[in-house]
Amino acid sequence: MGGMYTHLRAAAVTGVALLGLTLLPAEHSVGTDTLPERRLRTALLDTMDFPEGWAGDSARSARERGFGVPQPQERSCRALFDSAEDTAERAGFAKTESGPFVTTVLASHGSQDAARAALATFERTAAECRTFHTREGPGRGTVTVAYEAADLDLKGLGDESAALRFERRAEGAGGGTPVVADVVIARVGAQVVRVAQAGRDDRGTDGLEPIADRAVEKLEQVTEGEDPAPPPDQPGTTRL
Repeated sequence: MGGMYTHLRAAAVTGVALLGLTLLPAEHSVGTDTLPERRLRTALLDTMDFPEGWAGDSARSARERGFGVPQPQERSCRALFDSAEDTAERAGFAKTESGPFVTTVLASHGSQDAARAALATFERTAAECRTFHTREGPGRGTVTVAYEAADLDLKGLGDESAALRFERRAEGAGGGTPVVADVVIARVGAQVVRVAQAGRDDRGTDGLEPIADRAVEKLEQVTEGEDPAPPPDQPGTTRL
């Protein structure tokens, strides 16, 4: 498979540190077709794709504890972590009740061009949302925090991909615990998968790349007509 790779690493887009689109030498031969919802669900990450200790999570649980993958207050920034596409499947995961947390969204678009446009929209949103705000904390203890763009360098995934990191700071004095929110979006044919992880900036929060690799691997297998098998080194999962 010859061809040239175009790799724009940590390109600064109006002040946003962003891993630019990475074009691979060839498209997937079967991945040009739009997947039905049933096959999207098959390609979606599940707890068997995670190491021991991870469990399923939900938007309701995130609201109750007051923390998870960020939901920007700015409406124009919400497309960073979610998809507005009608044909989409979503899932959430948590390692402990205090994180780290992972969400994934898999969307099927009408064509490869439409999927490319979704990545372009992500990059435009990232350029416009160098900083976004959200409310975090349980019950009445919520505070407004800001997430600011920072560097994230991930290798190319799928047919093309982009990635972005945000670092959290609390409004006012104190600053709070350092927290990062990473998001990667990758296209496989006419489908786009997005994986985000949020958690403390310490050894307890692993890198996003292995999770994103698995998400893209499952999607590639499904677009090629296969049913993905669990990872061979999967030790099992637990419930919170």
